Amino acid sequence: MQLKLAILAIAIAATPALAYPTGEQFDQDALANDGGGGIAFDGSPRWANHTCEVCHTGAPHLISLALDADHPELFTDGWVAGKQYHLRVVLLGEWAGLQYTANGSDCGQIDATPFKPCNDNGFALELDGGNDQPTGTLAPVVGNACSATPPADPITYFAKDGAALHEQRNGRTSWDLCWTAPAAGAGTITAYLAVVDGNGGTGSAAFPNDTVNDDVAAGAVPLAEAGAPPPPQVGGCNAAGDGAGLGVALVILLAIKRRRLVAGLALAAAASACVHVRPRQRETLAHRNMTFAPDPAEDELDLHMQESREGSSGGYGSSGGGCGCN
Repeated sequence: MQLKLAILAIAIAATPALAYPTGEQFDQDALANDGGGGIAFDGSPRWANHTCEVCHTGAPHLISLALDADHPELFTDGWVAGKQYHLRVVLLGEWAGLQYTANGSDCGQIDATPFKPCNDNGFALELDGGNDQPTGTLAPVVGNACSATPPADPITYFAKDGAALHEQRNGRTSWDLCWTAPAAGAGTITAYLAVVDGNGGTGSAAFPNDTVNDDVAAGAVPLAEAGAPPPPQVGGCNAAGDGAGLGVALVILLAIKRRRLVAGLALAAAASACVHVRPRQRETLAHRNMTFAPDPAEDELDLHMQESREGSSGGYGSSGGGCGCN
């Protein structure tokens, strides 16, 4: 079976190897072993906030995602030191590749005639502390319970660097794992997660797992430490109107699901995730090529014509500085 991960580390055009590393290959060198290089592009700062769209290009952004927990107070009251949480990553609104779900485990066999495409979906998740590095401990779920021993045929794979990612299963839209919170004093922890809704590739043995036009959603959920001040909201981007660039809606769902899982925060991504730009990064917005009209003389002429013909003025912006203070 061809394996398709929700995150793809490095696209290799020079080798005839498969487009996606398996879970076991993920930590291996990308060039030498067709691995993922250990890089999970889930939107975390340590990978420059890159998401699955590094490789999965042309996503129409029609899907969304949710992070569920068996203890909903994780999202309201914060995490408790040393406590274990049963988490579930959910792909919402799956549409791409649905027609291939019926192929089941028979899909992706290169030697089969005719070739049967896969409805491959996947995810990536990591929980980072203030140093932008994974914190806490991840463990698999076996028989609806947290386990220290991974199953022989894992659904969720854990990378050596502390991230969790998907071991492909045809048609899967949810993935379970356990997270044990770190010792007290770690402060706010952010869950960075991304999902990919695969469209089945080109439907041929030559390109069973291409990365074009798969759908992608990503987001970040801040988790305060219990007893500490709540973290700032990660929303705030405008998702209204046609062609809205970025949007993340945070909705607290308190409906109890099966297996005692309670939906925590659903990230309905209108496009990709909202990312708050840090002050030291905002100097980019003050570059000349970031202005709508870089010619100040033309701006002055337009403003003069507006004042003369319409009796109004303004709407042409204001000065800016590289410090990001405005």
